[in-house]
Amino acid sequence: MSILKLFSSLILCFLIICCVDCERSGNYILEDECNLVVIIPPSDYSNLFKIKGYDPISKEEKFYEDGNRWLDFYKREIEEGDTIVKKKGELIFYIYKEDTIIAHEWVCYDGDGKHTYVK
Repeated sequence: MSILKLFSSLILCFLIICCVDCERSGNYILEDECNLVVIIPPSDYSNLFKIKGYDPISKEEKFYEDGNRWLDFYKREIEEGDTIVKKKGELIFYIYKEDTIIAHEWVCYDGDGKHTYVK
């Protein structure tokens, strides 16, 4: 019986922790920014969305990590040589390829089966 209570408690904690605050997440993403030419794509890193690249203006090498994990969905679209751009104040993530621009607008799942765009 104690295992059942422990399991129930863990499920309850998981549900509480997983509650989504779209406004808070959206504000965090609005503040985020990057502009990198990709040297090592994110798929080469095992845990989080992490990219090694260089700033196309200063040529300085940098790492970019997405702590909010919304960019994980787009890992497979990013290759060496692409330029990734997330402008401060926008909820759009851009992937510039040689002949294509891919734009992903941030979507927040609110837990009720609805998707809410925060602007």
